Amino acid sequence: MADQTGKRQVLLIRTWPKMIFLWPTAIFALLAGLGSQFFPSWNEFLGHSFVICLLLNLTVLTFDFPRSTSLTVFVSLVTLLLVVILINQRFGIIGPVKDWIEGLEIQASRDFYFAVFIGMLVLYGAMAVVTRFDYWELTSNELVHHTGLLGDVERFSTAGLKLNTELNDVFEYLLAGAGRIILDIPGQSRPVVLDNVLQINKVMLVSKDLLSRRVVEVAEPSRSSKTDLSPGSKGEYE
Repeated sequence: MADQTGKRQVLLIRTWPKMIFLWPTAIFALLAGLGSQFFPSWNEFLGHSFVICLLLNLTVLTFDFPRSTSLTVFVSLVTLLLVVILINQRFGIIGPVKDWIEGLEIQASRDFYFAVFIGMLVLYGAMAVVTRFDYWELTSNELVHHTGLLGDVERFSTAGLKLNTELNDVFEYLLAGAGRIILDIPGQSRPVVLDNVLQINKVMLVSKDLLSRRVVEVAEPSRSSKTDLSPGSKGEYE
């Protein structure tokens, strides 16, 4: 994220597609493929587990879970669970649901799991390539936006630059340390919002250090440019 080149410290900021948070599904697909190959009797268990993992992962992509919302969701789920337990004690509704779930035959072949893993691996490789052609570079004096295959750049001074970070989703932060960066650039009509930035805590620390020691270079006038204003001499302003 940050590197040291001579005396010039540079922070690279890249945004990633939402799919970056599907890595648990990719890993589980690989493990399920290996389990299906070496333990064929586990096929039904692996099928159920893969579907649960995929649905939970898609839930993270579908909804945002800020810290306050996550607490509300947790309390709501606990309350719902207690209500279901109380209703089950009176009407016995869990038994039929349990029998229905156990009756499901969700299975997949080894090749299916490996195909899912390889397909997602290819997409992750493509994402890594794409992010090399669209990123932001921050130094103590300059903010540069690199875009396109030909390396188009847009430069901004860090004078007056405000960089704020937000943890807008608890689960995205837990899965990849990701968050949102808001760049308030002087002279721009609206802030630049960068979503899905990985290692957000490191970005916050390094950017704070860079912006706090902004360097202003002052060029010394050369001897030849100095004007002799002593009595009897001819200056440039006569």
